[in-house]
Amino acid sequence: MSLLAVERAVTVFTARVVEVEGLLARIAVLLNPYDVRELALSLDQGELRIVVEGNGFDADRVAARLDKVIGVLEVTHS
Repeated sequence: MSLLAVERAVTVFTARVVEVEGLLARIAVLLNPYDVRELALSLDQGELRIVVEGNGFDADRVAARLDKVIGVLEVTHS
C-alpha cells in the first residue's frame, strides 16, 4: 500500500506586536473561517506568526484585517 503525500498551499503571516492582552483571542475570532495551522506569539521578539493552509482566499485582504487589530503592526505574508 502506497501513501501519497498531498502538498497543500500555506500562507504565513508575520506581524510585530506591541500589546498582547487579549491579542490571541481577537486574532482567533478574526481568522475563524480560515484553516489556521499555527498561531504563535513570541514575547521576546514581539512577533506574531500565523500559518493558514489552503487556497481560495485573498492574503492581502487577510493581512489588512490583521493590521487593524489593536497592538498589531507591520503585517507581512509569504
